[in-house]
Amino acid sequence: MSFPLPPEAAGYQPKGLLVAGIHPKSGKTVACAGLAGALGQLGFRVQAIKPFSFLPKLSIRRGTEQEFFSRVTPPIEPADPFSTESAHTATAMDWQRLLETCRKRIYPFLLEAPGCVASPIRYMQDEVTDVIDLAKALKLPILLVMNKQPDPVALLAPVFAYLWHRDAEAIGWLAVETSPTQAPDWDAETLYLSHHYRIPYLGEIAYSPSISVEAMQQGNIIRTTEAGVDLLPIQQVLELGLPKVF
Repeated sequence: MSFPLPPEAAGYQPKGLLVAGIHPKSGKTVACAGLAGALGQLGFRVQAIKPFSFLPKLSIRRGTEQEFFSRVTPPIEPADPFSTESAHTATAMDWQRLLETCRKRIYPFLLEAPGCVASPIRYMQDEVTDVIDLAKALKLPILLVMNKQPDPVALLAPVFAYLWHRDAEAIGWLAVETSPTQAPDWDAETLYLSHHYRIPYLGEIAYSPSISVEAMQQGNIIRTTEAGVDLLPIQQVLELGLPKVF
């Protein structure tokens, strides 16, 4: 199946954004799907993808995230997801396949990272390749996602410091409420930390019982994302112009 090139000049290179978790089970899939859906409602062609993941060979979750993305927004390009058991079993060919899957995109994309911001993707002798290395190889800025919970500074501070130490570009961070338990609002210390490291807070996606990745229920994910997240910085990074009618 072929896909038409965008109407821009020849040589057009799509922009992407790497979505990485601040901790496990942070809500990355919900964030990617919600953002792609909300941008789609504005008329932009943006696709959420998770081309690579770590799963046991007999896992029934293979491709679950990509299927959820497709339920929220119709896919405009094939994603071709694949997986391996761990970073210890990831090969040089797996790494190249991951890079090429992203580099051949035609339209702007949100790339869900395989793990947290510091998660290893591949071990090669004494060398470790992690999610930040992936962002740098693809020349993508990073959007951080965390599950809204008490004492966020304990989670945010080491991640912000690691990004600063690695000289990685992060456009901001957002939160996802993954349970009905009411988490406290962000305090001054959290917002000061965000300001200190120049990683702005972009908002939160509130909990909704109608949203479930495991049950493949998209519910009101688009409306909830639109209501809680500042989309403008993401539009700017993806270099989205005026909304397209399609």
